[in-house]
Amino acid sequence: MNELNTISGILKPLGFSLDEQQPYMSGERYLAVGVAGGTFVLAGKSVNGTKVIIKASCQPNGKKEIESEKKARDLMCSLSFADKKIVLPEELYYGTKGEYVFLILRFISQEKVFVAHTIEEQFFIALSAFEAQESFHATTYGHLRAIEEVFPVLSAQEYFNDFERLRAFIQKFYPDESLQTILEQSWKFLSEHRVTIDRYANYLTHTDFVPHNFRLMEHTLYMLDCVPNYATIHFGNKYEGWARFLNYMMTHSPELERLLVAYVRDNRGEDEYLSLRLMRVYKIAFLLEFYARSLSKTTGDLHSLTLARLAYWREALAAILEDRPLAPEITERYIATRNTLRSEEEKERQREFDIA
Repeated sequence: MNELNTISGILKPLGFSLDEQQPYMSGERYLAVGVAGGTFVLAGKSVNGTKVIIKASCQPNGKKEIESEKKARDLMCSLSFADKKIVLPEELYYGTKGEYVFLILRFISQEKVFVAHTIEEQFFIALSAFEAQESFHATTYGHLRAIEEVFPVLSAQEYFNDFERLRAFIQKFYPDESLQTILEQSWKFLSEHRVTIDRYANYLTHTDFVPHNFRLMEHTLYMLDCVPNYATIHFGNKYEGWARFLNYMMTHSPELERLLVAYVRDNRGEDEYLSLRLMRVYKIAFLLEFYARSLSKTTGDLHSLTLARLAYWREALAAILEDRPLAPEITERYIATRNTLRSEEEKERQREFDIA
């Protein structure tokens, strides 16, 4: 790719080089959406051999995203009201060179990937991660003023508006009648519990908080992606991050999902459990919208896999609304279908990230 050659040439005088293999430039998600916002996420190393992650863009939206992440990192490191339980990867370079903006961060390795830990260890790692996010809670006007200059702040109304946007796009790209009925029930569920959504507002929320977006090294939690926007990091309902993680674990570790759900219900009470369910409904709509949009961009096995994912998350959404576990055979059938339809390249990529 010519643009990668250009980036490589700019990086060399700065003391950095690109790796030959670029794991973030392949896979199902990349094929569906390409380089999001014109931002490249690249693997590389410094002259002394330190592994790094390089974010680079020459596009207006990509530049804005990188600049916003820089502001968010600086603010999170300075927030006076937060316990410093979340650590960010060390920043090695930030600046503009030619037409490009660069943010270069130290790559965080970890002794064991998340799935290599026992279920008990995974439970406490996840709980620690959520509690760390909850320590960033804006409780005063002064706190809100500080964060609103950098981060979006979501109340129940913003969640409602976004759910309506997601529902409209799902209807446009995948006009399935049974799914639309469930989405209508979801809207009613959310709208009936506005007070509950707002009761747990103004918390730092990583909206894509899954194992490949955080790392543990020497008992320290590192948050890897800090782009402040509606789709990555904002201040909102504290269970939005939980919801994304638990929905992910429905297919990757149902036992861990059950343990964490039971923890919230048994130790935090029915109202917080309700907040968790509300956010799980909202986050499933995100997945449905993503796969609905992807349909027209996919062919062959990947198209069939996208349809299977839409069907699976429709069933998962119905289960959350009815407050019941998703039948194990539904998940097992979906995983078998997914593994059959995935390309060999994608299977290899998933093994590398240990998230298959």
